[in-house]
Amino acid sequence: MLIPVGQIVADPAQQDRQLESKTGPDLRKVLSNVGTNQPVVVRQTNGGSSFMIVVGERRWRVASFEGQREIECEIRDALSEQEVRELQLSESYYHESVPSMKMGKAFLDYRESFGISQQELARRTGITPGTIHHYESLVRNLAPDLGERVASGELTFKEGRSIADIDGHDRQREIAEPFISGRLSSVYVEKIVGHAKKNPTKPVEQILEDVLRGTKAEERVQKEVTPAPKVGVDISKLEAGALDIAGELDLLPLQVIPEYRRLNIISTLRILDSKVQGAITFLSTTHPRTGIPQPLLKAVEK
Repeated sequence: MLIPVGQIVADPAQQDRQLESKTGPDLRKVLSNVGTNQPVVVRQTNGGSSFMIVVGERRWRVASFEGQREIECEIRDALSEQEVRELQLSESYYHESVPSMKMGKAFLDYRESFGISQQELARRTGITPGTIHHYESLVRNLAPDLGERVASGELTFKEGRSIADIDGHDRQREIAEPFISGRLSSVYVEKIVGHAKKNPTKPVEQILEDVLRGTKAEERVQKEVTPAPKVGVDISKLEAGALDIAGELDLLPLQVIPEYRRLNIISTLRILDSKVQGAITFLSTTHPRTGIPQPLLKAVEK
């Protein structure tokens, strides 16, 4: 039902103090991410003269900020404490993009308070059991200092929940280092973690090299290539060689390179870059049927 915005108040126990402290452009920026379909659930207070928010504070603040007089709400006065917590968990996950460490702690606190399994929590909130497990593993299994890295954004949620599956905090830190330092992207984290779990004593640098080389080799095998022409460039060999070079370049940041070698490599790569750019330009401007560069083809046609 429609309720006057001015008759609604935030729950002091759940009030978003961060939003309360913002005004003007700062508030608009924060509220711009609120979905328009976010429900507002309230319960009556003061004998029905006002309504306290159960969930939907941000949606209510959007309405207030935009000068709306009324907002669509669902009145639910008979909610138990457990039902309120479940609604708030759903709101945090689906509508507020709560930081992953905070979300994991919220799941654990709720389940410990009410003795609920991950499967039952999933049924009550619509959040999958696997998702709940991944968030909770950040709190239960991940080294505390790596948890801080996740909270600060130095490790992504994907990286953190994958690394949390590795036994031993010291080993977790070794696996996390190339992702924290930026040497590797999260694209590789699941393969590296899987390799580390199968080879718990193998040095991390060797795992990284094995995974990166294996990824490039797998790409070569899976990639469908056009048969090479009988004369000229062997296209299959060219593609395979390019992938080999790409794999070596991925490993380059893992090496300690003397200064004199560094300068030689830079010079060589600049030559390679020039040749690659020339080949890309040729391929981009070549007629697909005749094989004649487009500018020459137009001259012949004239």
